[in-house]
Amino acid sequence: MGFKLVLNVLYTMGVALCFIVAYKMFTTHNYPVMAGAMIVGVIVIFMKLRLLKEVKETQEAPQNKKGKGAK
Repeated sequence: MGFKLVLNVLYTMGVALCFIVAYKMFTTHNYPVMAGAMIVGVIVIFMKLRLLKEVKETQEAPQNKKGKGAK
């Protein structure tokens, strides 16, 4: 679980970095680099969402075995 926490932090930093680079490239009119940074940022967001979904599923699995939360 510690690895997933570190990975989540790295994904968050990656998203922030990509959008900072995209903004700087927009202000300097370097549009191909801006587009690349935005594409990479969107890919990292999807990876982060997949990781969060996986963590949520692993946390719900023990609850279902105990009978808690089962409807």
